Amino acid sequence: MRRLLLCVLIGASACGGGNVSDLDASVADTAPGDGGLDPNDGARSGSRLKLTWFVFADGSRQLDGLYDAQRKESCFIYPNWADGNAYCTPDFGGTIVYTSASCTTKVAQVYRDPSCARPPPTYLLDYSTSTCSYQPAHLYTRGAPTSVAQYWYKNANGSCSGPFTGASYDFYSVGGEVSLIDLVKLTVSSPVGAQRFGQRYYQSSDGMRRPGPIHDAMLGVDCYPNVYADPTVATCVPSGAGYASYDHDAACTQPELGIQTSCPKPTYTEYYDGNACPSTAPRYYTTGNAVSGTPLYFQSGSSCVATTPTANTTYYQVGAQLSLATLQLETDNAANRRLQLVHYTTTDGVRARDYALYDSAKTVQCYPTTMPDGTIRCFPSGGYASTYYANSACTQQIDLVDLYGGPSSCGSPPVPKYASKTITPPPGSCAYSSETHLITTPYTGPIYTNYGSCQPFTPTNTRMYNVGPALPMTDFVSGNVFTDP
Repeated sequence: MRRLLLCVLIGASACGGGNVSDLDASVADTAPGDGGLDPNDGARSGSRLKLTWFVFADGSRQLDGLYDAQRKESCFIYPNWADGNAYCTPDFGGTIVYTSASCTTKVAQVYRDPSCARPPPTYLLDYSTSTCSYQPAHLYTRGAPTSVAQYWYKNANGSCSGPFTGASYDFYSVGGEVSLIDLVKLTVSSPVGAQRFGQRYYQSSDGMRRPGPIHDAMLGVDCYPNVYADPTVATCVPSGAGYASYDHDAACTQPELGIQTSCPKPTYTEYYDGNACPSTAPRYYTTGNAVSGTPLYFQSGSSCVATTPTANTTYYQVGAQLSLATLQLETDNAANRRLQLVHYTTTDGVRARDYALYDSAKTVQCYPTTMPDGTIRCFPSGGYASTYYANSACTQQIDLVDLYGGPSSCGSPPVPKYASKTITPPPGSCAYSSETHLITTPYTGPIYTNYGSCQPFTPTNTRMYNVGPALPMTDFVSGNVFTDP
């Protein structure tokens, strides 16, 4: 599945370049982009919040993140803060933990990578302890290093868990809180479009605007395009849906969801059949009436297993199944560009930009990827290659791709064209990197793993594939990050 707002909701670590270059300015002025349509899809910088862009060697460009010109730092759109607002939030790290069982004194816990020393995060984010949601509530600066022998976590219900020891972590005091009025508050526009679907935009009072979610007026919620069996068609699934992880019958055919009793009932519910094939889309329903917590079952592999209701949980059956609308994935055809923009389109006239690009030379979608050495290339999406062993002594290494295929009745899973492999840095270095390989033929030989001892490995509901040699990085289009002036 692919999500339209992936790059909006994650930290934009590659953002924060300098002023826009002459190359970037020329691309902005001349890019044919969407065949005569707005090449920026409605995105524009404000006086304070500046758009950052991936600009590639062929002249194509894709949205990256945001840069706060007043605070002199990159930030990313983080919606649904505890106060109900969205803010452009600087990159943060670590975890807020506590030094006593009463969970009153906060410290920052930061993982210590044994292979390399990394600079600690500048900011720390603390979350609300609401039982209904997990929302950011406070942004702090990181303080001085401190010694912590034991620590506690605060649970969602406000209780404390612990103590734990922190041999693999560094600890820092929590510095001053960053006032939310010092960050740029963002709003989401009304849907642009007069029919069922409309494009919404994140915007700020200084004039910044960038594409946000699609709104489905028939369902009354925002929706997000997800791709399943057909790579040219996306289903726009409703946001905020509950998840039906239970069933009300011993055959696991009556989906049911459990919600904390103090929390509101979601309007819609998602249900995924655990025995379905990988390309099968989840089903979506209206959320029905509350039902007794007994009987209660859940799907475990091919078995339907009885379970006990949880206290303070209300259980709901599902109502009518939704017939969700679909969107087409269309690739642009800009002249003299190897990389093309991809859009989700509807008959209503919505044209929502995806965050993938299409590499016409490789005939595959790719994503702008920042490598540890700072270089940027548009690497193809696909599978992941891992190291296994072909003999019982674990001396013969093989790289294989493990693709989930579901039950045997599903047959062979769709096989992506490429797979990436993470390369561990040498001792003392933080330079993780990755390789890209073509996926080749099914692997049918013996497989072993070595996690301290050499053990046979038997795939379950997965198919194993060989990969070819690593492809040169120069096979993929290079780029840079630029910030609007």
